[in-house]
Amino acid sequence: MKCREKLLLSLLVLLLAGMSLSWRLESSSKAAPLGHDATFVIKTITGAKKVEIQLVFFDEKQCTLRVAVNPSRQMAAPLNEIAAEAKALAVCNGGYFHVDNLTSDGLEIADGRRADEFRRNAGWVGALMVRQDKPSLILEKEFQDAPDISDFIQCSPWLVDEGQICPVLNPSQDPRNRRTFIMTDGAGRWAIGVCNGVGLHELAGILVTPGIITEMKVKRALNLDGGPFTGLWCRSADDREHFEKPGWEVRNAIMVLPRDSR
Repeated sequence: MKCREKLLLSLLVLLLAGMSLSWRLESSSKAAPLGHDATFVIKTITGAKKVEIQLVFFDEKQCTLRVAVNPSRQMAAPLNEIAAEAKALAVCNGGYFHVDNLTSDGLEIADGRRADEFRRNAGWVGALMVRQDKPSLILEKEFQDAPDISDFIQCSPWLVDEGQICPVLNPSQDPRNRRTFIMTDGAGRWAIGVCNGVGLHELAGILVTPGIITEMKVKRALNLDGGPFTGLWCRSADDREHFEKPGWEVRNAIMVLPRDSR
């Protein structure tokens, strides 16, 4: 990379980091237990605008991640039915897909069954990978295929890496929309979440601003499919259901499952 390009990238990273300082936590709901130490929290954040963020936190010692697939539009099940069949604690929508025929756009692995292929050189690509029952968020350059990968969702762009905002898009080309994302502290703590009406830069800024995500330190965060496909389902231990329902059918979903269910 030329010196001028490096300088511009550095300035962009600093600019985006500065944007994160404009956000503050207005309120946070009491954590609702979902079982197996997983919890559901709703936070209200103010800054450039007021936004609501809904999060399911869990620990990989108690829970694992799996991918569920809707093979066709005719057989597509909503997130709550996917959760009920798998006895999941929580479910969110997954990666990109072709809307016309509900086929995966990028590598998808669900319980060892594969569809499509890994897309490289697409720019800020990452993935959720479960290998030997251990989940991880990986960069494109870190991906090495292996037969023991049981579950995999490729998506983009990266929001946070090493606790810093990624220069994912030109802010002028970053419309506010419904967003779904997944994040980890790299030490066993995870969350899936949805946020309405934010740009990708804004969402990344929220996730790394001190005092907002107090349940964990966000080391890596990956954007999932958003817009009308944004969805999150969970049911608390006292049988209260929360369902942020997608407007359309989705190809795949990410499930949070108790480890003793496998």
